[in-house]
Amino acid sequence: MLEGDQYWAHSKSEPIWLLLVQLRSPLIALIVTYSISILGLVLIPGETDLGSPYYLSFLDAFYAVSYTAMTVGFGEIPYPFNQSQRLWMLLVMYSTVIAWLYAIGSILSVFSDPAFHRIRSQNRSISQVRSHNEPFWILCGFDDTGFQLIQFLDQAKIRCVVVDEDPERIDCARLINLSYEPAVFLSDPSEPQILVDSGVSRPHCCGVLALTGRDQINLMIATNARVLSPRLSVYSRSNTDFSTRNLRSFGTEVVIDPNRAIVHRLVQMIRRPNTYALHNELIDPDFNQLSVHQLSDLGHWIICASGRFSELVVEAFVREGIPLCLVSREPPEDPSVCDWVEGVGTEAITLREAGILNATGVIAGTTDDGDNLSILLTALEEKPALFSVARRNRSSSELVFRHGQFNEILREDRVIAQEMFARIQTPLLNQFLGHLEAMPDSLVFDIIGKMSHRRSVEQSELDHFALVLTAAQAPGVVELLQKEATIKLGDLLIDPLREQPLLPAICLLIARLNADVIPIPGDELDLVLGDQLLLWGEAEALNRIKFFIGRPDLFEANIKESDPLL
Repeated sequence: MLEGDQYWAHSKSEPIWLLLVQLRSPLIALIVTYSISILGLVLIPGETDLGSPYYLSFLDAFYAVSYTAMTVGFGEIPYPFNQSQRLWMLLVMYSTVIAWLYAIGSILSVFSDPAFHRIRSQNRSISQVRSHNEPFWILCGFDDTGFQLIQFLDQAKIRCVVVDEDPERIDCARLINLSYEPAVFLSDPSEPQILVDSGVSRPHCCGVLALTGRDQINLMIATNARVLSPRLSVYSRSNTDFSTRNLRSFGTEVVIDPNRAIVHRLVQMIRRPNTYALHNELIDPDFNQLSVHQLSDLGHWIICASGRFSELVVEAFVREGIPLCLVSREPPEDPSVCDWVEGVGTEAITLREAGILNATGVIAGTTDDGDNLSILLTALEEKPALFSVARRNRSSSELVFRHGQFNEILREDRVIAQEMFARIQTPLLNQFLGHLEAMPDSLVFDIIGKMSHRRSVEQSELDHFALVLTAAQAPGVVELLQKEATIKLGDLLIDPLREQPLLPAICLLIARLNADVIPIPGDELDLVLGDQLLLWGEAEALNRIKFFIGRPDLFEANIKESDPLL
C-alpha cells in the first residue's frame, strides 16, 4: 500500500471520520432547512409601525430562525410579524425542530455505536503508548496465561500493552487490578498495523509476547514483530513440535510448549525432586518456600490422559525408566513400551485394573477438569496414601482444585507465565536455570542444605535478585574496589547486625564482563567491577544487602569490623 493510501486508511479509523459519515444526512437536512427558512424570511415583506413595508436582513433572518429552532422564543423583531411572516414562521418552527431532532438522534446513535467506542478507545490507547516513557512489553492474547503473566510482571514493575480480539477479554484487561492502567487494543493481534499502533517500533518497547491459543496466529505475530522491529525480543507459546521448530527457525528467543513444559516438570519432580523444588521457588513470584517431594521408586505411576499430552508423558517416562500404566481410550503408539488400560480412570474398576494398590502415584492429565477431579477422588478412595497430581485446565476451576488437597497441581496457564516471567524479569536467572538442568540432584541438595543451614527461620519467605557491581547499583562495593581493596563474595553476606556470621543468602551465579559464567561460586571468590550476581535467600536478608552496598560508609565499616586487616 502506498504511503498516501496508508494515511487514508488510517484516517478512516479516527472517531471524527465516523462521526462525520453518520452525520452527513442530518447536517444536510439542517443546512437545507435553515437555508429555506432564512430565504423565506428575507423575501417575505413585513410592515413597520407606520404601515410601510420592510425586509429582514440575512443576519436578522438567521437570528430569528436560530432562536425559533432552539425554541427560545425571543419574540418578533424588529417589528411584529404580519400574517404572511407568522405563517412562514410556523413552517420554520416545525421543520427546524424536526431537523434538530433528526440530527440529535443521529448524534446519540453514533455515541452509542460500539464501533465508535472501539475507535475512541483504540485512539486513546495509541496516545497512551506514545506517552510511555518506561519499558513495556506487548502482550498478544489475554487468556488465562496473559492474565497470570501481566500480574507477575506488574509485581516486578514491568508494564504491558494488551492486544486481543475478544471484547470480554479486553474488558477484563481494563478492569484488572494493576499498579497502572494498561493500554488495551481490541483487534486481531496478527495484523501488522495493530503491532505498530501498540508500540512495536517505540524506543521503550522491550519485546512481544505471542500468547494466543492458536499456533498460526502466534507465528504471524512473531514474524510481523521480527520484520517490523528486528531488535526486539519475541517470546511465543507453541502447542506443537512443528510450530516450535518454525518459530525457532527465524530466531524467536523463547518458545514455550506447555505440554512439554508440564511433562518436563513431572519427570523432574520424580527423578530430581531437589532440582524441581529449587526451580519452582525461583520462577514463581508467588511461591516463596522450598517444598521437596521425596517419592518412592518401588511402585509405578498411573497416567490418566489422552492425546498429545499422554504421548509426551509416555515418551518421557520410558526414556527416564519410570514404570507406568497408561489409562486412556486410545492405546499408546507402541503398545510394547508400557501397560495400557482402556478407559478414562473415573471408575474404580479401571484404576484397580491399572494396579492402583501397588502404585506410587496417579496423574490426572485429561483436558476435562471434571474428569480429573473424579479420577483423583476415586483413586484416593482406593488408596489414600497415593501421591496425587492434578492437571487444572481452566482458571475457573482453581478454587475446587486448591481445596482438593492434592499433592501437586499442574496449571498450564501458570506454567507458561512462570517460564516467560523468569526470562523477562532476570536474564541472569535464565542463565542459572540452564545450568540447573545440567546439575546432578545431589549438588542441588547441597545448595538447598546450605541455604537451610543459614536460614534464621525455617519457613521464612525466600526471594532472589540480580545485582551488578556498578556505581549505580553497588556504590559501596565499587568505591572499595576502585581503591584496589580485595572484596570477596562472602563480604557481601556479612550480617551487619551480627545476629549470625553470615546472612541467610547465597550467590547462585556470577557472570563476568569477559563472558565467564560461574555457577554456585564459593564465598572466597574475589569480586571484580562489572560482575553480575544472582543472589538468593531470605527476603529480609536481601533487603539488608541492598541497603548496605548502597552506602559506602556503612559497607566499608561493616566488612572492616569483620576483617580489621582490610
